[in-house]
Amino acid sequence: MAAKITPMRKQYLALKKKHPDCLLFFRLGDFYEMFDEDARIASKELDLTLTTRDRNKDIPVEDRVPMCGVPYHSYQSYLARLIAKGYKVAICEQLEDPSVAQGLVERDVVRIVTPGTALEASMLEESRNNYIASVFLNEDRCGLCFCDLSTGEVLSTAFGGEECLSHLLNELGRFHPREAVLSNQAWKNEAVTQTLEEKLDCRREKGSTKRFDFVVAGATVSRQFENYTVVPSDAPEALRAVGGMLSYLYETQKNRLGHLRVLQYYSSGRFMELDLTARRNLELTETLRGKEKRGSLLWVLDQTKTAMGGRLLRSWLEKPLLNPAEIGKRLAAVRDLAADLVAREEIVLCLKEITDLERLISRMVYGNAGGRDLVALSAGLHKIPRLRELLNPMPSSLLREVCNQLDELAELTNLIDQAIVDDPPFSVREGGMIRDGYSKNVDYLRNVMTHGKEMVAEIEVRTKESCGIKNIRVKYNRVFGYYIEVAKSQTDLVPQDWVRKQTTVNAERYINQELKDLEHTILSAKDQITDLEYQIFEQVRQCAADQVEQRWLRLTY
Repeated sequence: MAAKITPMRKQYLALKKKHPDCLLFFRLGDFYEMFDEDARIASKELDLTLTTRDRNKDIPVEDRVPMCGVPYHSYQSYLARLIAKGYKVAICEQLEDPSVAQGLVERDVVRIVTPGTALEASMLEESRNNYIASVFLNEDRCGLCFCDLSTGEVLSTAFGGEECLSHLLNELGRFHPREAVLSNQAWKNEAVTQTLEEKLDCRREKGSTKRFDFVVAGATVSRQFENYTVVPSDAPEALRAVGGMLSYLYETQKNRLGHLRVLQYYSSGRFMELDLTARRNLELTETLRGKEKRGSLLWVLDQTKTAMGGRLLRSWLEKPLLNPAEIGKRLAAVRDLAADLVAREEIVLCLKEITDLERLISRMVYGNAGGRDLVALSAGLHKIPRLRELLNPMPSSLLREVCNQLDELAELTNLIDQAIVDDPPFSVREGGMIRDGYSKNVDYLRNVMTHGKEMVAEIEVRTKESCGIKNIRVKYNRVFGYYIEVAKSQTDLVPQDWVRKQTTVNAERYINQELKDLEHTILSAKDQITDLEYQIFEQVRQCAADQVEQRWLRLTY
């Protein structure tokens, strides 16, 4: 006898039908569950036990629904392993509180995680960009877009002519994306697919014709980027590539992507072009045999002290400049730093204490930053004034430009320092994040949790004084909660607004409004404070997102 399809099962199947190419993490209480073929894949890839909800039912083994799950509070490590293997994972969340939901809990997919769209630190290399590429290809023209969602960097270019395909493959080798969205012709091109799959180990996603439509792409790009006119009018393929990228990111992230604000267009002649074979043989960023950083040119040169600096140095090695003026500008900055040993060492010490502001800001604007991210952002921003002080005397134009662009966002750091404790918990829904003195309501609830017995004793004293009953007692039990116990010989002194709760052999038990309110506060204080702290945290996070979105810190030189 086949299993009857439950409402929850119908809900799962409907969501899975919308995302057939994804492993669906379906939130059930404290777990993300997977069913059917998703469960079989996950159990194999993650070494999870495959089970079923139909084990104790009179259902043939072949008709039972396989399932496995991972704890929601530690799902990121499992998710990282699946993403590293090239899978797409759809995160399905409960959109309402199960304790107050009427019937089936509403659920929906809130985000799709792919190799090129990962934001979690556990899925990213600290000193390496995580690019996703978008490729538009027609007969003799090509448009390219590269985006690092974790930092907000978006670059685009276009080229044509007989060497169009060669340029395309070289640019893919230069950026080494983890995922690529391809137009129909790019998807069919064997050279492109072979380079992505076999040489770059890059996941491919086939884009629809509409995704790369010129009119649609133009409207999308103009809405997303304030400087969208940076794309030349004679490079419509670049605009199509950017539009195709945005379409895919909107579809997977289900977010307005406010941290993608600046679009950089570069011409193919700005950087030295090396084919993939030359890059490998030169061992610029990894060794030929072991594919490791150790032993490469980057390994020899990389003395950077921040994750941002590590990514920038790698970018410079992968994109060597050709313009003598730009090269001279960099060399002048290096000369100034090399000449002033004291200032250089002070800058090094300062940089060691600066956190990864690019990725912290991206998570802030994206909306998935935690309490620890806020504290880390504040700690990093606090070092900016000292860095600016050290850079200000430097004569080179590049270092002056860097100095002028630095902004410590003093209002934001003050807000974070006032609102968030120094060592917040990992989860933003556990409470314990808001600093004492920031919120009167939080302080009151904490006082209730800490001094509840004293508050009950105070009510007892006041009640004795107000009604003249000397031997009343305020007590508590699990059945009736808090109550005022009065000896039967003195019940004639009980105020009329008291409500009788229970009669015993020698006494009557009552409750009044003051005690009822305190009872509700004490018994619900933990849940109240957790909800209130989360609301305050979201307000602080949104305020942080608004400020960094308006005054973007990332340097684009």
